[in-house]
Amino acid sequence: MNRLVSSYEAHYHHAMCPDGLPTASVDVAAVSLLVDRLTAAVSELFAQAGIDCMLVKGPVIAEWLYEEGLRPYGDTDLLVARADWDRATALLLGDGFRPDQFATLGHPRLESDASAGFVRGIDSVDLHCTLDGLDAAPEEVWDSLWGSADRQQVGGRSIAVPSRPAVLMHLALHAVHHHAHVKPLEDLRRGIRVGAADEWRQAAELAEKLRGLPAFATGLRRIPEGQELAKALGVDGAGSVHFDLLSERVPTAEALYELLGPGLTVGERASRVISELFPKPSFMRWWTPLARRGRRGLVASYPVRWAWLAVKVPGGLVALRRARRGRRGGRGRRGGRGGRGGL
Repeated sequence: MNRLVSSYEAHYHHAMCPDGLPTASVDVAAVSLLVDRLTAAVSELFAQAGIDCMLVKGPVIAEWLYEEGLRPYGDTDLLVARADWDRATALLLGDGFRPDQFATLGHPRLESDASAGFVRGIDSVDLHCTLDGLDAAPEEVWDSLWGSADRQQVGGRSIAVPSRPAVLMHLALHAVHHHAHVKPLEDLRRGIRVGAADEWRQAAELAEKLRGLPAFATGLRRIPEGQELAKALGVDGAGSVHFDLLSERVPTAEALYELLGPGLTVGERASRVISELFPKPSFMRWWTPLARRGRRGLVASYPVRWAWLAVKVPGGLVALRRARRGRRGGRGRRGGRGGRGGL
């Protein structure tokens, strides 16, 4: 389903019917309806087991920011309390879902104990216990978002959704992690246009409370409108080396930051280096088509990876040095507060 929706995203702004409606509008609506029904069904499954959940994307954004109703989404993003994580996972597996491909890659930079994807045929559920970019404990994130949650009708069922300020905060967080894609930046652009000044102020305060101000501010700076808003909110200098590198998208820079930064033992650093030089076959098959061409292709793919690393690592080191120098200089009155990897 995600590939289907991606094809819609590539052309639905351009292909028009004679009546002025995008030709993909009916297809997008049909896919959205299927996903909404899935959301309702999984929400009901959790409710029967006494598990609260919150829908954090998809129709939450589409219904508020896209009056024409043409924001495609192909999966269900649900937030649950950390304490309910194991039970929620077991329920999905018991309902016929299986972990998505990323769970099998065995690569440290793709592993996460805060989110996981599950698939069942064309059904896709992303389960979260926090939001990317927030460094507060998952329990604190859940309590803050759940305490101010709203309700929305999705798939014929009333489902908890984040408050408007929390949605705006999430738009900025999502932009920094997925800024190379059109949709997150368009979501943010519309959020800046539609969100009230007081709602954005509350979003910034929530991001600071949950130790996500560096990611929040970096996300805003991805578009000109966001840069102006960041200045108005007094967060234009907030950031960290980690999120500066994330926004630049320089290959190997983030991995080098994690490898050379504090917090890892010598053994852990050595393990990281080995995992980059000799990833598991499942990772290599995901990383390059060459590794999918049988045993010979898999064996041949490793020298290709070593050559790729040799070419990309110097640029990553340059980007890391540049980001560290920029952070030492400091930017903005709230620039040194919170955030993973701040210097």
